Amino acid sequence: MGKIVMPKNSALLNEIESVLQIYYEADNWLPNDEYKAKLKLMIGDDQYSSSYTKKAQITSYFGFTIWEDINNPQSRRRITPSGKKMYEAIKAEDTAAVQEVLMNALETVKFGRDNYGCPESSSDVEPPSLYVRAILDMGYLTYREFAFLLWKLEDLGANYTDSLAELKVLRSKGTIDLGEEANKYADCKPIMILVRWGFLAEDTTDSSGGKHIIIAPEVLSKYETRLRNLKIYNIDMDCDEPITNDYLAFEEGETVLIDLDKAARIDNGTNVLLYGVPGSGKSWTIEHEYCKKGTNVERLVFHPDYTYSDFIGQILPNVAEDGQVSYKFTAGPFTNILADAYQNPDKEYILIIEEINRGNAPAIFGEVFQLLDRKTEIREVDDDGYPIGTSEYGITNANIAAIVYGDAKHKVRIPSNLSIIGTMNTSDQNVFTLDTAFQRRWEMRLIENNFEHVDRRLADAKILDTGITWEVFCTQINKIIVGNNARMTSAEDKRLGAYFVHLRDLAYNPSMGNLSDGEYDALRTKEQNKTITDAERDRLAEIRAAMKQNRKFPEKVIKYLWDDAFKFNREIVFETTTYQSLEQVIRTFMYAEKLDRLAMFKDNVRNAFTNPEE
Repeated sequence: MGKIVMPKNSALLNEIESVLQIYYEADNWLPNDEYKAKLKLMIGDDQYSSSYTKKAQITSYFGFTIWEDINNPQSRRRITPSGKKMYEAIKAEDTAAVQEVLMNALETVKFGRDNYGCPESSSDVEPPSLYVRAILDMGYLTYREFAFLLWKLEDLGANYTDSLAELKVLRSKGTIDLGEEANKYADCKPIMILVRWGFLAEDTTDSSGGKHIIIAPEVLSKYETRLRNLKIYNIDMDCDEPITNDYLAFEEGETVLIDLDKAARIDNGTNVLLYGVPGSGKSWTIEHEYCKKGTNVERLVFHPDYTYSDFIGQILPNVAEDGQVSYKFTAGPFTNILADAYQNPDKEYILIIEEINRGNAPAIFGEVFQLLDRKTEIREVDDDGYPIGTSEYGITNANIAAIVYGDAKHKVRIPSNLSIIGTMNTSDQNVFTLDTAFQRRWEMRLIENNFEHVDRRLADAKILDTGITWEVFCTQINKIIVGNNARMTSAEDKRLGAYFVHLRDLAYNPSMGNLSDGEYDALRTKEQNKTITDAERDRLAEIRAAMKQNRKFPEKVIKYLWDDAFKFNREIVFETTTYQSLEQVIRTFMYAEKLDRLAMFKDNVRNAFTNPEE
């Protein structure tokens, strides 16, 4: 025979409800450390650290929560559809609904093996079903009688009929004396919680030989036929795999298991690459045109040090609470969102990759690169059955497959309800070039750099006290950049994006005063000589705070024009005979007032700012 294991941790209703509440509110994979921190806040932090993890055993045992890795008790967990329904029924104090969820669980969840609450259990016997069946056959059952039956069936390999007949004889003789081997089954927390949840009940009219546990009368009346059909042995159950490998749905109150590979799924997933100059509005476009309400979004940024291991996952040491070290695959953001999308076919997911060309994208994607080929049509002959938007070809990756499908041999595909959207600054192509083979797998979309759809508050905002709006400044500078294409490398990519600055970068703080009047320099001299008064120190602090605000624009925009856009031909826009360093340029902006702040620009440029229509 195998090994029967049942949850041994607390079956207190308030604690179990707290566990369900945490996962219900998360509604996604939740790291164990986050779960424990939340539970400590709800029930107190005066217990052993390991006990908080074990308090989730009962919910997992009945299929209300599942683990990302059934062999790792520290892995992430999430609530199942039946768990959501159970929590909602508990909160509504709807006993009938609670009983319905439990009836469904008894019919569909395997308790003897492949159970997330007790993954080490490997028995053919189903303890809750055995208890219910024995009650039906004997009128009631005590915990000690249950321990005897379980010992006979599990440890001795006896059959149910003979064991039940023997139990009836022992009951007629009085209290049953259990040996040490049978007594280990007397502490049956799952049965206790079924009593506390109102599915079973205690018959208080007779307690001879121990508590008499019966089926709650309303449950027996409503579900007697289904109760009598419960399977004592899981080898007789219809499901051959753990219930969580399938998608749980509800149809007219019944739990339905659906093959996730064949489930009705949101389709038309795609790969889109938005490109344009810095600040042209790529991220804004994603938020307003692609991310609809209810869409599940994961956002990450590629950079030169970002790797395949960061993106897909890697094998890392895992230290258990008892100090034992093991090594396991730790999923990266791509694998995690792939798993979430696969397991929730009725939800839309988007993975956003900002600055995709600042990392070595082909190396970061690795073999997953092949998955970017998407299915575009349903074939009339030899169609694979996958919806439009699914990866055209599957790849072999045991680590990803084990996380996503629970089967290391399953072919990996991007599901049709997961889209990938990347952004790329065209002026950054010198960081990592995206080759043609990579780019052809994306829908390329140029984000035009104009003010047509830009928030007018930004477009019409004045640049400090200059009287020049951001739209005018940006437009006139860009005209010069494009007009000097022959003298500039990749001129179009050097343009200022409409969203290159934020509204706060343009704001003016008048508390700075006129730095050229000598007040600021005099106060600094007094500070250096330690002769400054408290009032003067306050005024100096006020000026410095205003300077921090007022230098945002020149440090961001004018510095970019000097150091990057016009680095090799500054004379096109700057008065280089007078201003020969960036330090001079920034100082001029800060120490001048109004339009004179732009004195570093050539006369024709300043005229374009003040007379843009000419």
